[in-house]
Amino acid sequence: MDATDVRIIRALKSDGRMPVVEIGRAVGLTEGAVRARISNLSRDGTIKRFTVETKDDVKAVVMVAASRSVSTTKVADAIRRLGIDKTYEVSGNFDIICFIESESIDEVNEKVELIRGISGVTDTSTSMVLK
Repeated sequence: MDATDVRIIRALKSDGRMPVVEIGRAVGLTEGAVRARISNLSRDGTIKRFTVETKDDVKAVVMVAASRSVSTTKVADAIRRLGIDKTYEVSGNFDIICFIESESIDEVNEKVELIRGISGVTDTSTSMVLK
């Protein structure tokens, strides 16, 4: 990945619907060259997915404490297998932080309950995103 790829990714992060032609103008490449780079970045896993976020999505931040007898990485991987891709190992009072987006509070609650059921999870703290 080079500086041009980074600029393309920044453009997509700021506006995932930005026309490829516009990205090309911003980075000094043709539409075809930008499409090829986006394809390569997707193929090599740098770009994991393209998503749609609606105004009605319910968002939550879940902090997870893991037992000292279990690898934090194993717990984080188990959470990712639940489909919660935005899961990170962190420092502080909790070991893992997850960002959940769902269509309802009930779905968020279901995901939190699944997290709590993972072997090695000792505690969770959930905060709902208000705005």
